[in-house]
Amino acid sequence: MGLLDKLLGRKPMDDGFITDDEKELRDYETNEYAPESRLDENAYAEFIVNDTFSISGRGTVVVGTVTEGVFRVGDSVRLMRGEDVTASSVITGIEQFRKTVDSVAEGADAGLLLKDVERGQVKRNDLIKKV
Repeated sequence: MGLLDKLLGRKPMDDGFITDDEKELRDYETNEYAPESRLDENAYAEFIVNDTFSISGRGTVVVGTVTEGVFRVGDSVRLMRGEDVTASSVITGIEQFRKTVDSVAEGADAGLLLKDVERGQVKRNDLIKKV
């Protein structure tokens, strides 16, 4: 059963009884469609900061949105304000909706726990970029 048949909720049909649009979609599914992600997890990644807070004895948490790429626990990052690097750090934890996760990808809202960063070093609209 192909993608088109799954989307339409029906059993596969003979190609003689489908429209030109359905034929084009079947051709795409057969020759080009790949369900796995094509995102390179080691490539460039960017995070926009919305808020910050400190956790006593653990570090500073920045809350925001991943606008590009994938961040993982253990990634080295740079904190940017405009074109200036304000600090460098390592991600020691990632949390999404009160659940601890190992990675977070493009489009997700998350909190990143940063090692050796003071709360005053990070402000709203700063960028965090993977090194």
